[in-house]
Amino acid sequence: MSTVTEIREAINQLNAQDRCLLVAELYAAMPEPNENDPDLLAALDRGIADDEADLVYSIEEIRAMIPQWISKLPSQKTP
Repeated sequence: MSTVTEIREAINQLNAQDRCLLVAELYAAMPEPNENDPDLLAALDRGIADDEADLVYSIEEIRAMIPQWISKLPSQKTP
């Protein structure tokens, strides 16, 4: 079992308040984004262009896409 899987299982055991506290702590631990990062600026430009072109998705559609995105992460690939 992977560490990520173990963490997910442990998170599922948390009550709602503890889960919210964990989210807040993880968010606070994230570094501030570099406002001049070309990748960030390009992503924001794509997002704005998609919004202007009405290429938006519902939360249900986004949730359905998350497993596909996660499967592309290097930590999810077996060597």
